[in-house]
Amino acid sequence: MRTAAIVIDNFLSEDKWQDIYSRVTSSNFLKTEDFKEWKDFFYEEVLNWISDRTKELDIWRPHWEHTIPMWSYMNSLPAGIDRESSGGGYHTDFGGFIYYIHPSWNKEWGGHLMFQDCDVDKIEPIPNRVVWVNPAVWHEIEFVNVNAEHNRITVVGWPEGCIEYEGASIRINTSIGENL
Repeated sequence: MRTAAIVIDNFLSEDKWQDIYSRVTSSNFLKTEDFKEWKDFFYEEVLNWISDRTKELDIWRPHWEHTIPMWSYMNSLPAGIDRESSGGGYHTDFGGFIYYIHPSWNKEWGGHLMFQDCDVDKIEPIPNRVVWVNPAVWHEIEFVNVNAEHNRITVVGWPEGCIEYEGASIRINTSIGENL
């Protein structure tokens, strides 16, 4: 088996998370009607915190210094918008992260990160959770149900690379494509 993805709960410190929480809840990010993807000062600050935390955990890769700013965004996915079907659904990337910054989530709202050919089918988008998806792992975003009270808000980045981390809250494994 190889590691398909790792999940780290309570990724950022409580004070940083409370800062994110208060800024997201007082913004219009929670109620956009269309999918939005952007980079602004808030995004840059959160991205720096993510970078600092990965360095603390000793999972940082030097080439990320250049690739993370180029291949990362903050985004807001409202209920009823299907981001995956237009792109063919399940897909693979070169390795990257999803950091959930919405203030709360009910698993009945959908929006899970879905995996194919892994020992875990889906991961709930819990606030202050980061998921690193390793290269060549089939994944997609589950449809956010129309009963969701607010948008699914994330910081995502695809800087490339494979991550192993023994302290992960959840480790998702696959035995498919072990030779990759």
